[in-house]
Amino acid sequence: MIKGGYIALALCVCALLSAATSCTPASAAEAAPQQEVMVSVPLSRLTELQSLISRQEQRLNQLQELLSGQSSGLSQQQQQISQLRQELQTAKNSLTSSDQIIDEQNALLTSLSEELKQEQRRTRRIERQRLLWQVVAGGAVAYTVLKE
Repeated sequence: MIKGGYIALALCVCALLSAATSCTPASAAEAAPQQEVMVSVPLSRLTELQSLISRQEQRLNQLQELLSGQSSGLSQQQQQISQLRQELQTAKNSLTSSDQIIDEQNALLTSLSEELKQEQRRTRRIERQRLLWQVVAGGAVAYTVLKE
């Protein structure tokens, strides 16, 4: 709303300046059917208005520079967000891949554990069989020795 007031004020000043500087004999001849109204503005008021317009233009330029800087900052932040999203997606994919590898390794470890248990059972069975044959051989030797 304040910008609109300044713009309206600037337009009024421009209109006054335009009206004040456009009074030439040629334009007066062309405008004969219409009456021109001459507005007199004190020089101090005119200077004050020009100063106000100048300050408002400077302020507008400052605001435009600020907006430009903020737009640039916003673009950089959007790029960073995009890059972070890509990195997050990469991390998620890596985590999923790691989970699959861990699952495969767990399955392999379970399988190896079962094989190890079976191997231990086989080893104990062979050990029992060996002991049994040692007892049988010892008994046969003892029988042969005692029989003689």
